Amino acid sequence: MKKDLKILIATLIFSVVLIVGFAALFGGKEEEEVIVAGQKVEGIEVNPGFFDLGDVPINGGLVTKEYEIKNSTSNTLRLKKITTSCMCTKASFEIGETKTKFFGMEGHGDKNPPVNIEISGGQTGKVVVQFDPAAHGPQGTGLFDRSIFLTFSDPAGVKELKFNGTVVK
Repeated sequence: MKKDLKILIATLIFSVVLIVGFAALFGGKEEEEVIVAGQKVEGIEVNPGFFDLGDVPINGGLVTKEYEIKNSTSNTLRLKKITTSCMCTKASFEIGETKTKFFGMEGHGDKNPPVNIEISGGQTGKVVVQFDPAAHGPQGTGLFDRSIFLTFSDPAGVKELKFNGTVVK
């Protein structure tokens, strides 16, 4: 009986040490700046402010839309990052000769790299958005609301671009 109790206690201690070790090794994350979506970014004008795509056929292919982004200040603004709210949506940014690749939703350990693009005072660029109505498969019909998040520094904030519609068969 004493031998069984010693084995049980040793097993429990080993398990606790193992769990604490894994938590220390894999649980620690670097601190990163957290900016809340919708936090007002002074000096960014978006045209149009919103797209209603209406009925979008599930097998109709990619739907592409463009938002004009203008720095209405005299200061230079820096676009740090582009992300989307869903895997069915990708977005890129173009200004002058500079074009980013298309970025999507972050998650499952994936993070979009920084873009670090300067937008001079008065300068206008565009966000190109691609929506794939078939991304969720044949069961993915119905209403949808999607967002594109533009993270800025200098000043810090997130500008949210939105669109919606209905995926139909």
